[in-house]
Amino acid sequence: MKVAFATYDAPRDIGGVSAWMQRLLPLLQAAGAEVEVHLIGGEPGTNCVYFQERSITVRWIPCQQHLPYAVRAFLRLLEEGQPDVYVPNCIVPAYFAAGYARRSGIPSVGILHSDDPFYWGVVDEFLKGSWQFRVSAVVPVSTFLESEISSIAANRGVVVRRIGCGVPIPQETSQPPDNVFRLVYLGRLIEEQKRSSDVAVALCEVVRRNPNLEAWIVGDGPARNTVERILQQKEMASRVRLLGRLDNTEIYELLAQCHALVLLSDYEGLSVSMLEAMATGVVPICLDMRSGTREALQHGINGLIVKDRAEDFFTSVAMLQGDLRRWRELSIAARETVSERYSIENCAQQWLDLLEYLDKGRTRRSVFKAPRMLRLPPPNPKFGDFDIRLSWKRRLKDHLRSIQILHRVVKAMRACRA
Repeated sequence: MKVAFATYDAPRDIGGVSAWMQRLLPLLQAAGAEVEVHLIGGEPGTNCVYFQERSITVRWIPCQQHLPYAVRAFLRLLEEGQPDVYVPNCIVPAYFAAGYARRSGIPSVGILHSDDPFYWGVVDEFLKGSWQFRVSAVVPVSTFLESEISSIAANRGVVVRRIGCGVPIPQETSQPPDNVFRLVYLGRLIEEQKRSSDVAVALCEVVRRNPNLEAWIVGDGPARNTVERILQQKEMASRVRLLGRLDNTEIYELLAQCHALVLLSDYEGLSVSMLEAMATGVVPICLDMRSGTREALQHGINGLIVKDRAEDFFTSVAMLQGDLRRWRELSIAARETVSERYSIENCAQQWLDLLEYLDKGRTRRSVFKAPRMLRLPPPNPKFGDFDIRLSWKRRLKDHLRSIQILHRVVKAMRACRA
């Protein structure tokens, strides 16, 4: 069985989707599946290098602002690869390409990674929308997302399988602090969803209030400069340290030096950083939100849920720091939760079962050939900049830029193989 996954790439990519894929795909390959990855990005980055080093076929295309051009690029990749099952993942043009491929008997799997407008756009367009672009199956990462789409999928004959984003279970775990109690934020630095500025302010304040407390901010993104400025203005840069981006291979070593994870987002699906922390025995302190957080986290049992980024958060941190026996109980329970329910091995087996089910259930299959003409629905505003249709002048400029990037990419990938 040959399976192709689509995803994005960047030189300093950071995010739960990439971490999940880098862990899942080698396990699928080890289980006997032939795996390849369709990458789209400004230039090859961390995903390209990671998968090539593990002998997973990579097919790469440059970003295309004009959506129909991007769809055509993915159609060419599908024609070259001829997969048995296609997973467009979080890439809008790959979803449209999957619709055309499905007409040749190639089933497709959509994924709902988060509870946000983008993924509700995926539901509108590729689950509720025209049958021509409807996915064969959809994987919500949380019970909440599953409950929201189950009846919709059932009415349209779409298979639903809830599969959480599994994580490895490390041997090294967090230990009670000798002196300094350390908080950690792990993830993208962005204002939308993650509220990075508010998190930085909250960390500065909680550290100011409590001696022998410090915080690490691990990640990168558009809000990095703003976060740096806040730490300087608050004169807390020595106790709230911005460490930047880390590779997946370094995450657990860092987490083992921490004691509590801070996750104060507006929304999540099933946070990979939260599961990574819990697997290491780092106690999560999360803002109350719907979707996957409450599915994995029980307040007072394996972590803490707070009502705000202010007084309730400050009180919870002080309580945890001041009661190490309580911290130890929550730490052990957090690790047990992930070990029992969210290991990457369990996740991989569930994915393998779904992919084999779809592959064996195909009633027909023909060699896929990319269509000459595209007929796409109007732009969906929920996709924002991921669904842009340009004028012919802008399309020409975009196309020439893509050709230039592609030449650089070919050289870079040849150098990587060498």
